[in-house]
Order: sequence, then structure tokens, then C-alpha cells
Amino acid sequence: MFQRQGRSLSRITTVMLTTSLALGGGLFAAGAAVAAGAPTSGVTAEVQNEMLGEKIDVEGKGTVDGGLFTLKTAAGEKLRTYCIDFDNPVYLDSGAKYHEADWASSSLNSNANAPKIRWILDNSYPQASLTSLATAAGVDSLTDADAAAGTQAAIWKFSDNKNAVPRNDKAKKLRDYLVGDANKGVAAEPKPSLTLSPDSVSGKSGGKLGPFLLNSSANEVKLTVTGDAADKIKLLDKDSKPVNGSLAGPIGKDTPLFLDVPAGTPDGKAAINATAEATVLSGRVFMSGVDSRGRHSQTMILAGSTKVNVAGGAKATWKQGKGALVDSTAKEECATGGVRVSVTNSGDEAATVTVGKQQVAVQPGKTESVLVKVEEKAHYDFTVTGPNGYTKQFTGVLDCKVGVTPTPAPTTPAATGTPSGTPSAAPSGTPSTGAGQPTPATTSAAPGTGGLAQTGANDSTPILAAVAGGLVVAGGAAVFVLRRRGRHGRTTA
Repeated sequence: MFQRQGRSLSRITTVMLTTSLALGGGLFAAGAAVAAGAPTSGVTAEVQNEMLGEKIDVEGKGTVDGGLFTLKTAAGEKLRTYCIDFDNPVYLDSGAKYHEADWASSSLNSNANAPKIRWILDNSYPQASLTSLATAAGVDSLTDADAAAGTQAAIWKFSDNKNAVPRNDKAKKLRDYLVGDANKGVAAEPKPSLTLSPDSVSGKSGGKLGPFLLNSSANEVKLTVTGDAADKIKLLDKDSKPVNGSLAGPIGKDTPLFLDVPAGTPDGKAAINATAEATVLSGRVFMSGVDSRGRHSQTMILAGSTKVNVAGGAKATWKQGKGALVDSTAKEECATGGVRVSVTNSGDEAATVTVGKQQVAVQPGKTESVLVKVEEKAHYDFTVTGPNGYTKQFTGVLDCKVGVTPTPAPTTPAATGTPSGTPSAAPSGTPSTGAGQPTPATTSAAPGTGGLAQTGANDSTPILAAVAGGLVVAGGAAVFVLRRRGRHGRTTA
């Protein structure tokens, strides 16, 4: 991410950006619908119109502003992130929604240097103090902006294979230290804050529905059951023992939970609700969806562990009668280049199910999987339909590789979760003018530029001015100034 040291877009009152400006690698796009691979729980947050960093020279991409971005949860908790998707933009004032994700759903899935990135996050700013970093880098002192720029430049070496060098000599020395021999890597992927999957199951009353797999970094997860016959349904652990209100940590990987629905319970639905005060760990990936204009922004990675209040849930549906009873789940598979849909038939009759344009027969008590191929950085939107009026929609963006320009999503009438307000984009590799966004092509609005949109050009590129019509701000028309620059490469948390 890029942004100018000590400056923030929010401080600029004379010039306001309300057009959709896309910045390079450090841009955020608002998430419209939940991706198939996105958990129904975990941390979600909104990009803020601010950035901390300095100018960075990127070989073959010109000069960009790089550093720390800020995401804010609905409860006001702030998360600091770096860019790991240099060629993809971020829309800083769009209110773009980000969700916590596993490495397998991002470009880190096949990146042998992912452990190097995690080591940097665990041993650099803001996780480590400026004093200790200055000592390690062999300099007398470091500012917040120096440390953010040096850290981002180091991360781009391993996330995007970019030769990125801060112009500030102290930041450069920090970068050199972070990519040097001291970096031994941290292989383990950090645990999720809280996830409960699958998001739904179906079955017959008179037995256990599940398993629902719980993962969390919390010391305690509170669990409740709501919905039809909630007073009769029991939440059970793997040993069929009742779970009374909570589970104490540490929570084991894929801890199984079940709903016991007594025989004879009328057809209905119930939900498992999970809440916790958890630590979202440094190194967790944050991915965006698509905004109302079909734009997808860069992937981020969390810098510094942060305590947050997190909630999640899953639902169960049961029936008594005969017939097919289907349910489906989907997960983005970077290794196969698509979305893997699993269809389960918990009924007693065979079911013919349509997954997008494909049909699959699912026998009673069986699960079948279908791969829906999706182009990299492309928006997908398909529906699963089956017997008895079953329908479930999956939509999102497959974002598994760096160096690929996003494919605009088709304009469809309903983009749920679209953030309000007009976004401005800032590339996470934006050439020298605002810090915090690198990415070539597209204009970027980086916080140190007074809300100006920039792309990735050199400081010598001409300045273009444009007036946005029909916009009234504080009783007057807003003026939009775009500083055209070279584009930076784009980079994924």
C-alpha cells in the first residue's frame, strides 16, 4: 500500500474525490456478494481512506507510494494491512468490504515464499517497535512511515517478485534487513479468528445433523442454538456430549459439532450462533468482493495481531417425509482454477441437481462434487437448483494469482453488500504521490495527495484536471484533480 508520510485524505477539504478512481496494487474494491470461498464467519472490515508510507522505486513500474492500509470493523476495531497483490487496485473511499480468508483461497496458495512474508509480518512494523527495528537495520532511528515503506517493499519481493526499493535510505536498510539472512520464514499458517463450516446442512429429524467444523484462535467460543424447536434441539460435541453455552480454548483444528433433532420434530430450520473475543493473527489474508460497478480490489495481509469481537453461524434444515433432500456448499479452489461445489443428498430418493450449466445425479446418502471453472480475477455468479424448490446462489471473484488484471463483473441488478458512497481507487503501487497503493494502470487516490487520484507514472508526468459534474459538496461543486502517473504492479492478507 502506498501513502504519503503523515498525511491523510480525510484532512483534505478543498478537493474531494467522488469518482471511481482505481489505484494500482493498493486499491480496494467494495465487496458486493459473498464469495463461495468466503466463510460465513470470521472478521469482516471496511477499507478506510487513509494510508501510511513513503515513495518506493519498483523496477519496471516506476515510483509508487507504499505502506500500511487501515481496515475498520463494524465495531470500530482497526486492522492494519499490507498489500500482497501489486497489480490490483484498491478503492480507498469506496467503503470496500473485506473478509478474512485462508491462504488456500489467495495467491499464497502456491507461493513458496509465503513463510518469508509471515516472518516479515511477525518481525517488522507494527508488530515490532521502531527502536528494535532501527537497531536491526543498523540505523539511528526510524519513523512510522519509514518502517511501513520498508516493510511493504520487503513484502513485495516475496508476494509479487518485485524489486522494490524505498527512496528513503533508512527505509531501504530496513527492507534489506527484512529480506536478508535473518529471515528464516515462519511456515505455519495463522489460525482463523472464528469460522464455522459448512454454512448449511440438511437432513432428517431423528438424528444428528452435521458435522459443523469450528476453528478459532479464541480462548472461548460462546455457542447458542436458535430457530424452530430450539428448546428441543441439542448441540453436541464429537463424543455426543451436550455443549452447554461455550467451548473453552484452545480450539482444536476442525472441532466437530452436531445438532441433535429429536424424531417427530416438525419440519423446520435452526441456526448455530458462535461469538468470541478473538485475536485475528498477523499473516491472515483479507480479500474483497465486487462493488456495485463490478470492480474487485487487491488482496491484503494483516500486519500485527489484533483483538476483535467476531461472530459467525451456520444453519440446519430438517424434514420428516420421504424424498430427496439436498444441500450444497462451495469453495474456491486455486489449485484447480475454479469453484468446487459439493452437493449432498440426505434424503431417501435420488436427486438430479443443476450446478450452473452442469447436471449431476446424487444418490441418497451420497455427496457429489462439481468443478465450475472460473478465469483468474473474474467474477462468477451461478446457482444450484434441485428437487422441492431447492436453490442456492454462489457469487464472488476467483483471486489466486498476482500480476493479473481483474475482469470487470457483468452488470447485474443485485449486488448485495455494495458499500454506499462513491469510491475512489488507489493503486497499491501508485507512483509517487500518495502512499499506500501499488498497482499500474488506473488512477489512484492516495492519502498524501489531498485526495488526488493517481496511477503509476513518474513525477514528471503531466497533470490532468477534470471537473465532476452534478456533484454538490457542502453547497458547492466538487473539483476532481487527477494526477496521471505510471502504473505500478499489483499485489493479496
